[in-house]
Amino acid sequence: MASMGGIKGNIFNNSIKMVKKLLLFSSFIILLFSCNKVIDAVDEVRMNKKETITYDDFEAIRNDYDIKLYYDNDKELMTGHFVVVYQGKPSEEFQTKRGFLNGVYASYNANGQLTKGYNYKNGRQDGIQREFYESGELLSEVGYEKGKMVGEKVIYDKFGDVKAKLKMENGVEYKRYYKDGKVAIAEFKKNWEGKELDMMVFYDAFENIQFSFGKSNHPNEKNIFYVFDANMELSDTVDVTIDPQKASYYLNLIQQSTSLVME
Repeated sequence: MASMGGIKGNIFNNSIKMVKKLLLFSSFIILLFSCNKVIDAVDEVRMNKKETITYDDFEAIRNDYDIKLYYDNDKELMTGHFVVVYQGKPSEEFQTKRGFLNGVYASYNANGQLTKGYNYKNGRQDGIQREFYESGELLSEVGYEKGKMVGEKVIYDKFGDVKAKLKMENGVEYKRYYKDGKVAIAEFKKNWEGKELDMMVFYDAFENIQFSFGKSNHPNEKNIFYVFDANMELSDTVDVTIDPQKASYYLNLIQQSTSLVME
């Protein structure tokens, strides 16, 4: 039978070995963490220093998650802040970290005017995304988080007035067009009597519904559209092939009402 002293000695030795293993593992973790911090610091320096390149110097390939990865000519993942020059002028500008877009992405037209100003994180749109008219005025602005739109997208005319807004509400995308600061037209999809309709709703100057039209996506109803009154009740069903005159009347009404808003 082993003595009490021998048992205690074995326990002590095993404890020492365990402590050494834990210290070794801790040292490895600290070293790994330190290396990652050094790599991150180097990446940050590279991402803040602009480098001019051409389209012959890199390739962007989408991975299985539909995220672009940027490679240089050596097939290495790119890290840095790059300005892509085409025909002597900036065409694109982007920041990448280990192949993924991280930071700013900008696109320029042939005159060197900024047309897109996006923000990315780990290859996905994240933050405020802006687009501009060819002449430089703000065209649209929207927020993204992890590649998904948050809030609403606002579209402006060249004078800075709100032209339209896009927003997801209960899983449905609504697009609303504005006239003199008031909602004039709304577009969205609606389930009605087992059918999915593409709706177009027209409003008066006080944002009251005047009338609406719904077009089914069903192949058997490609020549049919539905007309709804101010209470969103069905008021007419129009088959273009059966009654082209009535169809022409409503289509002219849509065109006239739309042109007043889009002018």
